Amino acid sequence: MNMAVIAATGITALVVFLFLAEWASLTESRARHWAHIFNAVRWGCVIALCWALIWAAFSAPAPERTATLVGLAALTVALMLVPVRWFVRLAGHDPTWEVRRIRVEVTRLTNAVRRGGESVPTDQLRSLLDRLDRARDPATAELCSLLAAEVQDVLAGSESWNEAGRRTIRIDELCRKFWPGDMPPPDFEAGEATFRWRLYRAFGQLMEAGVATPGTEQRDEFARLLGSLDPFRRPDTKNLIRDIRRSGNRWLAERSSQRPWIDAFDFSVLGPNGLEEVRQLWGRDAALWGAELDEEDRRALEEDVARRASAS
Repeated sequence: MNMAVIAATGITALVVFLFLAEWASLTESRARHWAHIFNAVRWGCVIALCWALIWAAFSAPAPERTATLVGLAALTVALMLVPVRWFVRLAGHDPTWEVRRIRVEVTRLTNAVRRGGESVPTDQLRSLLDRLDRARDPATAELCSLLAAEVQDVLAGSESWNEAGRRTIRIDELCRKFWPGDMPPPDFEAGEATFRWRLYRAFGQLMEAGVATPGTEQRDEFARLLGSLDPFRRPDTKNLIRDIRRSGNRWLAERSSQRPWIDAFDFSVLGPNGLEEVRQLWGRDAALWGAELDEEDRRALEEDVARRASAS
């Protein structure tokens, strides 16, 4: 009897160790709490069966003892071999963490498309929209809407410079709210990121104003926006601002021009160094992370989400 108790105690200690290891694994995979409960019940049953084997070994009548022991042992081993991933599939992942997984995939695939990745199938992007719909809940509704807008624009092949910039900043804000310890750091402190965003926005407003043949009012607005770049002039921005102004003034001088000032983000119009100057300032999304969005920016975000919701 003593040896049986020692054996059962050893198995119990092993079970507790395995349970704690799997608890850590389930926590890292962000499984719902039900997966933890199912796993705890499984290992609780294993411990109960181990001790039941001792009782059966010494209490059951001799003719029935062997069958009882084999049955209990088989059931115990079967429970120990149940894969923990079954519990994860049954309970599912934390919906907030599932949105984070989708967000990483949205960033990866949309950037691949922007770089000319024709290998990204349209169906793969559409499946992201379906997954966002399934993962959406009241807490993540805004984040899911912003991520969906990013995918929709890439699918349509018509992104707005400023809408994309605002979304980048707001998505980062929401991600740091949900997962503060799991986000990479921004490239710059808040003041520098805000400066870069304000210049980015002014450049985007110029692009929006330069989409058609200018009439008198449009010409005046375009000229005003060119002048609004001057406060952003500093050593690392002066060349870009110079090239923007030269290119913008040339475009204004072509009164009969039927082409946009900048078409489809083709920065060659700024000169041979135009694309490189743009990349130096805003080559990574992280360059805008932490920037302060003003009321106009947040209102524009809300209007964009509402417009897409009504259109769908």
